[in-house]
Amino acid sequence: MRNKVVRTISIVAVIFGLSGLCFAATSMKIAASIGETHQMNVALNKVNGSTWTPITDLTGVGMDFGALTKGTDNIFRSDNYFVVDAPVVSNKTTWTITHTRTDFASGTNNLNDSVNVKFIKVDNSTNAETLLALTGGGYVTYANSNSKVVNNSDITGCRLRIYYSIASGSDDATGAAVITTAKPTGTYTGTVTLTLSP
Repeated sequence: MRNKVVRTISIVAVIFGLSGLCFAATSMKIAASIGETHQMNVALNKVNGSTWTPITDLTGVGMDFGALTKGTDNIFRSDNYFVVDAPVVSNKTTWTITHTRTDFASGTNNLNDSVNVKFIKVDNSTNAETLLALTGGGYVTYANSNSKVVNNSDITGCRLRIYYSIASGSDDATGAAVITTAKPTGTYTGTVTLTLSP
């Protein structure tokens, strides 16, 4: 009987010893890597009244106002305007979007002063729009839209939106000129480029 008691005590002592080892401090490394993401997702819509039509062919179709309509005042206008949304997905600390353009021209004639360009920031949560306070103004003619720079700090929590419209003689950008019969017949074309840097 004595031997049995001794064995029992010995087993209990060993179990307690192992339990003590389970509570020892142990350090382990934890690690993860985050890759860089940096992209601008440009979406173009043609707007007529309350109807928005997505334009997916940016280079082939793009912002085609089509045949302008002459009013009784001999001013050519368009029922359409265009909206470009350019949200940026990036984990870089700083970046810029630069807006550049070529002449909106037909031969030696152009419509550079006859298009309004409005730079807007759209709140990602509420979709509220605010005119951007850019150098030289956020509402300008196409002629004055070249090399406009939008910094990420200008649109924190927002995305860039740009409106393009033919000058109508009402609520146009400063310096805008309507298109009259003094402007030669022709198909006028140009190119707008948005560049995300770096």
